[in-house]
Amino acid sequence: MKKIKNIKYIMSLTLVCLTFSCSDVLVNEDPNGVVIDQLPPEVILPGALTVPSETLMSTMNGLGNTMVATWSGNAQQVQAPYFVEFQYQLTTDFYDNIWDNLMARTGNLTQIITNEYDGNYDYFKGASKIYRAFYFQYLVDLYGDIPFTDIHQRGELLFPEYDNQVDVYVALITDVNDALAQIQNTDVNSAVPMGSNDVIMGGNMSKWIKFGNTLKLRLLLRMSNAAQSTPELQTILNTEFASLNNAEFLGIGDNVTINPGYSDEVNRMNPFVETFGYAAGQFGDTANETFSNLRAGPTTYLVEFLNGTTTGVSDSRLERLYTPRAGQASIQGNTQGGGEQPSRIGPGLLSSPQQDGYIMTASESLFLQSEAVFKGLLSSGNAKGLFESAIQSSYNRLGASIGGYLNSANNVNGIGWDGTADKLEAIITQKWIDLGGTNGVETWIEYTRTGYPSNMPLPDITNRPNRPIRLLYPTSEYTGNSANVSVYNQNVDSAFNNSIFWDVN
Repeated sequence: MKKIKNIKYIMSLTLVCLTFSCSDVLVNEDPNGVVIDQLPPEVILPGALTVPSETLMSTMNGLGNTMVATWSGNAQQVQAPYFVEFQYQLTTDFYDNIWDNLMARTGNLTQIITNEYDGNYDYFKGASKIYRAFYFQYLVDLYGDIPFTDIHQRGELLFPEYDNQVDVYVALITDVNDALAQIQNTDVNSAVPMGSNDVIMGGNMSKWIKFGNTLKLRLLLRMSNAAQSTPELQTILNTEFASLNNAEFLGIGDNVTINPGYSDEVNRMNPFVETFGYAAGQFGDTANETFSNLRAGPTTYLVEFLNGTTTGVSDSRLERLYTPRAGQASIQGNTQGGGEQPSRIGPGLLSSPQQDGYIMTASESLFLQSEAVFKGLLSSGNAKGLFESAIQSSYNRLGASIGGYLNSANNVNGIGWDGTADKLEAIITQKWIDLGGTNGVETWIEYTRTGYPSNMPLPDITNRPNRPIRLLYPTSEYTGNSANVSVYNQNVDSAFNNSIFWDVN
């Protein structure tokens, strides 16, 4: 492992997944014979934005929802969905495609960032820096130390060394700052607009700035507890939070979504729909359920939490998140590892094969802002008001009617602001409700950081006394980069005992 000496590092490309128009963005073209350095950002950007998002919406989402008490599945049926997950059989092959995909599929972003082009491509470069930092935060949050300075150098460096995870976090913050400055300070008269090549924001640079500020806020909050015992980190934290006071963040209606042209065809549907919903041409056909549709459903813990059994407050988001299967009179859950068939994913998460994919929601941003104001790290804003706006945004996104929920929940411990002694518990618990299904990996990471929601049951079929707190380095690293990964001496217990730097509890 090495320390990052120069945060303004130079990186290049590892793997090319090229697409040549927005309509073809879901097809990975063979780059043989194509000189990537000669392709303009307009050609590279749609695929560069799209391919890592597929892993976020499908693999990472499913993993996170099973690592906390959000999703269940009938683990006793023939297909045994999530049997390995609920037994906590973590190995170097367990969800190894998260590492492999994110490490490789961010290479096109690096190409845009580092290549010299004729013309002013500051908007493309700034957006690529923000978007790459978004995924590298997850690599640190899930694995700890990672190769960073040396990645994406193609044949020039085949065995990248690992960088210290704290240093990577600091480098990501610097990258976001550089990106924001690049977007805000460019010559607007000569800057090439991203336009429809930007399948996330449609070239709206004001929204990219909000996204960058919100991502930086998340990075800073995640490391804030660790900074209390590290003066150097605390100095960075103080400086960076001061720069965010009065900054614009994602607010109600500012969901960061992606849609490169999803269609009701194999390998071209929204990845969440195709993984957890229906096969191509079968959307909504509940009489012909696919394995994907049978896999995911709510836990008993979640159903009872939302239907009022646990809290005494009925939450109408339940009916948008899940819906009964044939023969079920109401939404039913299952324990993780149990033999019942839980209800299916509902219309708030599954609307069509062409639905937008979520990268970051407005509600997550508002919960982050609420936490920062509550902790005194941001001086602008009202913590309770932001918290309630986050819940309202959650209802809006899911298509649920909030009714009198805010008043009914306000004095209830764990879900209401005034009724919860530790406001962080209310924030993170509401975030767990909100992001379950949309971004499950975020709920797992936040549970690891905070311990909320509290009292979540472990799976029936695990022999472990606690949840895993990280992933193991994948088999591909032991095969292709063994000299650098082997020094960590990981074993199965490492996934339960070796915490990420921000996990100080």
